[in-house]
Amino acid sequence: MPDTQLTCDHCGLDIPPPDLVEATINGSHHNFCCRGCEGAYRIISGAGLDDFYRKRTWEEPGLPQGAFETQYDDEYLEKFVHRNNDEAEISILLEGLRCAACVWLNERVLTRLDGILKAQVNYSTHRASVTFDPDRMSPGKIFDTIRALGYLPRPFSKDAVLLAAAREKKSLLMRFGTAAFLSIHLMGYSIALYAGYFQGMSADARSLLQYLAWLVTTPVVFYSGFPFLHGALRSLRHRAPNMDLLIGLGVVTAYTYSIYAMLTDNEVYFETAAMIVTLILLGRLFEYNARQRASAGVDRLLRLAPDMATLRKGDDLVQVESSQLYKGDSILVRPGERFPVDARVLVGETEVDESVVSGEPFPVARKPGDQVLSGSLNLITAITVEVEQIAAHSFVARVARLVEEAQARKAPVQAIADRVAAVFVPFVILIAAATLAWWHFIGAGLETAMLNAVTVLVVACPCALGLATPTAVLVATGAAAAAGILFRGGDVLEAAGRITMAGFDKTGTLSLGQPKIVYIKPVTGSAEELLKLAAQAESGSNHPLARAIVHEARHRNIAILSQHSTTMPGRGVLLETDTAKLRAGSRVFMQESEVELPPSTRDSNTEIHVAVNSDYKGSITLEDPMRQEAEQVLQAVRRLGIKTVLVTGDHEQAGRAAAEKLGFGSFHASMDPAAKTEWVREMTAKGETVLMVGDGINDSPALSAAAVGCAMSGTTDIALESSDLVLTRQDLQRLPQALGLARKSLWIIRQNLFWAFTYNLVALPLAAMGKLAPVYAAAAMAFSSVCVLANSLRLAGNKGADNA
Repeated sequence: MPDTQLTCDHCGLDIPPPDLVEATINGSHHNFCCRGCEGAYRIISGAGLDDFYRKRTWEEPGLPQGAFETQYDDEYLEKFVHRNNDEAEISILLEGLRCAACVWLNERVLTRLDGILKAQVNYSTHRASVTFDPDRMSPGKIFDTIRALGYLPRPFSKDAVLLAAAREKKSLLMRFGTAAFLSIHLMGYSIALYAGYFQGMSADARSLLQYLAWLVTTPVVFYSGFPFLHGALRSLRHRAPNMDLLIGLGVVTAYTYSIYAMLTDNEVYFETAAMIVTLILLGRLFEYNARQRASAGVDRLLRLAPDMATLRKGDDLVQVESSQLYKGDSILVRPGERFPVDARVLVGETEVDESVVSGEPFPVARKPGDQVLSGSLNLITAITVEVEQIAAHSFVARVARLVEEAQARKAPVQAIADRVAAVFVPFVILIAAATLAWWHFIGAGLETAMLNAVTVLVVACPCALGLATPTAVLVATGAAAAAGILFRGGDVLEAAGRITMAGFDKTGTLSLGQPKIVYIKPVTGSAEELLKLAAQAESGSNHPLARAIVHEARHRNIAILSQHSTTMPGRGVLLETDTAKLRAGSRVFMQESEVELPPSTRDSNTEIHVAVNSDYKGSITLEDPMRQEAEQVLQAVRRLGIKTVLVTGDHEQAGRAAAEKLGFGSFHASMDPAAKTEWVREMTAKGETVLMVGDGINDSPALSAAAVGCAMSGTTDIALESSDLVLTRQDLQRLPQALGLARKSLWIIRQNLFWAFTYNLVALPLAAMGKLAPVYAAAAMAFSSVCVLANSLRLAGNKGADNA
C-alpha cells in the first residue's frame, strides 16, 4: 500500500484501506471508496464527459448521505409528475450539487437519454426540471440515472425545499457556533498571555496557556474551517485558485507558525487563525440570511396556492393533492378557501379577492364562464370550477419560475468582477510572497514577515467583489417580485437601469383594453346581422377589440357559433368556411383583400370593418378609454429622463388624439408588427436604449427586439413570453416603479464594486507595510462583505421611482 492517503477519484473522500476499490478504466488506474463511485465514474467517462472532473470546484468532498442507495419507484413518483398532452414534467430537488460542473454533468447525461425532451438544472435553487415522453421514459429511470452519478434526487416539494434550507442553515450554525464558542475561550487565554508578556509570567503557566490555546484552536481550524481548507485543496488540484485558497493559506500559515512558536518558546498567534475562520463564517451567515430574505417574496407567493383540493368524482367529493389535478377536472372551492390552480367557473356565482395576484383592491364578481387565478380567495359561496392549468403551469407557479430564472441569470456588469477575480488570487499570493521575502530581507525576523504575509492573504479575500453584483440582483428581483414586478434576469435589471427611450403601444397598454362599441354602421341589413358576422369572425381571438365585439353580441343574445379563425397580426382576423371567407379588421386589411370601402370618417375612434368575400358589409366603431393612471405614469417616466413615444397600430387620427391627450412629443400610427420592430431597431441604431411596452400578439416582435420588452399580466401569452419585464398586476404604475428600482439597483451595484475595489486598493498596501494585524485584517475582510450585503439589502425596501 502507498504511504500517502488515497482519495476517491469520484467523490474525493479519503479511502480507508479495507474499503479501497481499484479499477482500470480506459487504460488508467483509478481508486474508489465504493462500488457506487466506481459505477458513477464509468458512466461519466463512458459518456465522454470526463471534463466534469477537471471543471468541478467542490468545497467539500463526499456525496450526500443516501446516494446510490435511496430508490424511488414509478408508482410513488407518479404523483409528482405533471402531464400535458403527450409530454410529462417532473421537478427534482438535487442534493450534492457543488458547482457549475455538477449542473453541466446532470444536464448532459439526462438529455442524452432516449425519451428526455428537456432537462434544466438551476444551481441557485438545486432544482431540476425534466420534460420527458412518458411512452419512452419513466420518472423512476430518471431518478436512477441521477442516483448512479452520485447525486441524491428527491421529488420537489415545498417540504423538501424547506428541509434542504434547514440542513444548510444547521451546518452553517454548527460550524459558526463551534468557532464562536471556542474563540471566546481562546481570547481569554490570549489576553492572559498578552498580560504575561507585559507583566511577567512563569514559563510553566505560559506553556500551559499556549497548549490550551492550541487545543481550542484545532477544532476551529479543522472543523469550522473545513469548507475553506478543502476548497483551497480543490482549487490547487484543478489549478483554479479561488478565495478559499487565500483564506486557507492565511489560516494554515498562522496555525502552523503558532505551533512552531509554541514548541520553540516564542509568541503564538492561535487567535489569528481562529478569528479569521469565525469572522468569515459570520459573513457567510449574513449572506445566507440575505439570500433567504431576498427569496421571501417568492416563498410567500408559492404558499398562496393550497396543497390540497376537493375533487368532484361524480357525486362524490375527494380530497387530493393539488399537483394531481388535471385539465378538465371539476373541483369544489368553498368560501374562505384559495383556488389551487387556474380555473374557469362552472357552477355558482361568488366574489373573489384577487388582491394578492392582480393588485385589484376590491372583490370582483365571478360567474359561470369567468376565469379565476390560483392563489385568489373565494369569499361568498361555494362554487364548482373546471381546471384550466395544472398546478405546475398555474399563475403562481409561472411567476415563481420566472423569479428563480431571473435570480440565476447574471448581469453583464458581473463579468467585470468575474474577470478581475480570475487574476486576483494569483496576484495576491504573489504579493504575500513578496511581502514575506521583503520583511525577512530587511531583518524584521521570520515572525514579523510571516504575520504581514498572512495579513495580505486574509485582507485581500475577494468576498466583497464576488458578492457585489449577485446580492444586489438577488435582493432587487426578490423585492420586485413582492411588488408585482418580474425581471427575467440580472441582465434585464441592468438594461432597464440604462433605458433612454420608451415606446408605448396604445390599445390595452395605455388604454384599459376594454373597448366599448360606440355605434354599428351596416351597409345592408340590420345592426344585429353585422354584429353577428363580426362576432363570428372574432370569437376565437383574445384581442381586446375582439372581446368587446363578442361581449356585445352575447349581451344582445345573439347566438355565436365558435369556429377557428386565423389572426393576421396588426390587421384583423380571417374565418374561412366551406362557402365564404369572412374578414373583420382594419381598413388596410380590407384594402389588401381588395374589398371596396366607403371614404373614412377620419375620427379618432377605432373602426372594425366586416366583409364576406369581397362584399363589404359595414363597420363597427369602438372607443377604448384611457387608463386613469396613464398620464401620471408617463410623467413619472419622463421625470426619470426617459423620452416617451407612442407607437400604435391605430390609424392616424386615433394616434394623434391619444398623443395630444397624454402629452407625447411624437407618435407613430398605423404601425404593423414589422414597422414597430423596425422602429425599435432604428432607435437602437441611433444609440438609444429602448424599452417597448405592449400587450398583444402584434407587439411581440418589437418586445423581443427592444433592449427591454415589457408586458402586463392578463395580456396574450405570446406577449408575456416575449417580454423581459412583466408587470404581474394590471397596474401601469408598476412601470416607473420598476424603472426606478432598476436604476437604483445599478447604482447599488456600482457602489458595491467601488467599495470592493477601493477596499482592496487601500487594505493591500497597509497589510504589506505591516500596518494591520492579521486579526484586524480578518475583521476588515468580513466587514467589507457585510457592507456589500447591507448596501444590497437597502433595495428590499425600495419604493421604485420615488427613490431613484
